[in-house]
Amino acid sequence: MKFSFKKLLLCVSVFALVLAFAGLSFSAEGEKPVKLGLLSKLNMTQSDFHKFMAENVTAGTMNIFSKNSHGGHRGNTVVIFYDSLIALQLALESGEIDEAGMPESIAEYVMNVNENRYDVSCVVKTMTTSLAMGFRASDDPALRNKINDILLGMKADGTLAVLINKYILNPGISDPEPVKFDKYENVKENIKVAITGDLPPIDLIASDGTPTGFNTAVLAEIGRRAKINIELVDIDSGARAAALASGRVDAVFWFMSLKGIDNQPDIPSGVVLSESYFDYNDYLHIVKK
Repeated sequence: MKFSFKKLLLCVSVFALVLAFAGLSFSAEGEKPVKLGLLSKLNMTQSDFHKFMAENVTAGTMNIFSKNSHGGHRGNTVVIFYDSLIALQLALESGEIDEAGMPESIAEYVMNVNENRYDVSCVVKTMTTSLAMGFRASDDPALRNKINDILLGMKADGTLAVLINKYILNPGISDPEPVKFDKYENVKENIKVAITGDLPPIDLIASDGTPTGFNTAVLAEIGRRAKINIELVDIDSGARAAALASGRVDAVFWFMSLKGIDNQPDIPSGVVLSESYFDYNDYLHIVKK
C-alpha cells in the first residue's frame, strides 16, 4: 500500500451494529448483509447511532445509498466501528469488511494514493456536515472568541478558500510540503492542539511523521493572526474527547457537526465548537477492485 501513516498498527475497539431498518427501500429479506466499516463515533452508542440513522432516513434528511454500482444495499447492513483510518483500511484489505465509508474528500485521497486499488461502491447523500474546533466549555471563552473571529476573517478574505483548493480539492498524490509555524517570545497564550492523521488530506501526518495538510495550514495561519504559539499533539482519533477533557490538549481541530440539528448527537458533554471551517455533503463507500 502506498497510503502511509505514522501509526501503522493500533489496538482497535470494534463494535458491531446491525442496521435493520424495516420497511426502508434498501432492505430485503434473505440477502447477505453488507459489512460496512466506519470510523468510531465520539459520543454515540450503538443504539444511539441506529436510532439517529433510522430517524433521519425516514425523515428524508439522508438519502442513503443514492448511487450504487453494485445494485444497492438491499440487505441488512452490518456497521463496524474502527478507531483509526489505517485500521479501517486494513480491515478492507483483509476482507474483514466489504466496504469502507468515509467523507468524500478523504475517500478520494485514499483512492488517489492507492491508484487503481479501490473503487466507489456507492455515494451516500447526507445532511451538510461541518468541521470545527472543539474546546472545553469550562475554559475562558476569550481565546475561542479570538479564534472564531480569525476563522470568520479567513473566510471573508478568501484565505480559507485558497487553503481548501490547495490541500483538499487538489492535494496531489504525494505528501504536501511541511507547514511553517511562527514562534513568538514572551507570549502568554500558548495552546496545545490535537491532530490525528485520520482525515487526510484534512488532518494528515506525512510518512516521515511530520504534521501537514489542511488543518495544520489553517492552524499556522491562526497562530500568525492571533500572535500565539501553537503546539501540535499527535493523538489517536478515538482518544480526542478524553484528551480534551483531561487537559492534555486545549483544542481538537476537528469535530463533526450536522447543520440544521440543534441537539448534536456526537458532541460530548462539556465541549463547545468554534465556527466551522469546512463543509462536505457526501460520504463515499469504497471497495477493493
